Amino acid sequence: MAETNHEVCLVFVGSPLLDIYAEGDDTLLRKFGLQKDGCSRANDEHDLLFRDLFLGPDSRLSAGGSALNAARVSKWTLGSKGQVAFVGCVGSDEYGEWLREQLLSEDVLPLYVKDPNEKTGVCACLTFDGMRSMCTRHGASAKFSKEHLYVEGIHNKVKAAHCIFIVGYFVGHSPDVVSELAENCSPSQVFSVSLSAEYICRDYAGALSKVIPRVDVLFGNEVEVKAFATALRGDRNITAVEEAIRVIRKLPRSATLPPRILIVTRGSDPVFVDDGSDDLRVFQVPKEVPVVDSVGCGDALAGAFLASYVVSRDLDSAVRAGIQAAVKIAQVHGCNPLAS
Repeated sequence: MAETNHEVCLVFVGSPLLDIYAEGDDTLLRKFGLQKDGCSRANDEHDLLFRDLFLGPDSRLSAGGSALNAARVSKWTLGSKGQVAFVGCVGSDEYGEWLREQLLSEDVLPLYVKDPNEKTGVCACLTFDGMRSMCTRHGASAKFSKEHLYVEGIHNKVKAAHCIFIVGYFVGHSPDVVSELAENCSPSQVFSVSLSAEYICRDYAGALSKVIPRVDVLFGNEVEVKAFATALRGDRNITAVEEAIRVIRKLPRSATLPPRILIVTRGSDPVFVDDGSDDLRVFQVPKEVPVVDSVGCGDALAGAFLASYVVSRDLDSAVRAGIQAAVKIAQVHGCNPLAS
């Protein structure tokens, strides 16, 4: 299909985090009660850790969170063919301002709601001796509400978007935001959702299944897809990804909309794509890739796929663009599309 002759607009809705990468040691971990190769939820005592790392000359700062990763890669893929906007909630602090300036520097439009009662979400990743310890404060990032969709600027951009993407995490903390977007998407808009995490698929399968009929493009990895299908079936554990895809395919879909696209990532194994046809589509992933960090590869695939698909409406080329972006991100630290 020929590419569109006008600029497109993609809107990503998610939970923005300031990602901070730094070298750590045993003394630092003991001071802040962190575990080697562990993940901790931050408390007030970790504010000092975040502050020190934020100002540290050797720290690497990045705009993070699943949807924000996807948005940045989407703009990198899209280039001058259109606009990418990111919608989310931050605090009224220097971390939120840093995230805003960073997105502007990458030509992504930041449409942030500021919550004066919450701090901007931060994720600190300390690495040492081949291990890492992560400490996360969600803060304002989990406070985006349905009402925020109608804030001036956000509402107009969402209404005019050719594609809207939201992470499945919202089904856990703000399900009304996902429902509102699904109910108000026009048939001409591509509505896309990522399954995000195994626990979302397992614990919120009912809420997910309510919005899936309107979802045009659904992203998930093999574990998430199996967990979602198992929760939908309820009678037994589904261990084969092909069977899981068949279960999800049977979820309702309006006859006036094209078949739903399900994209299943499987690490270095081939990507599976169900587009409603008789045969499952299989796309190879390059094997000889020096993996530096696999974090953000799925986000990269989603962002690049949507940027390509919205412009061309060609499934094959869009999947390949997604795989190419994921391969690039696997070779750098963090989800940084601008890294060499």
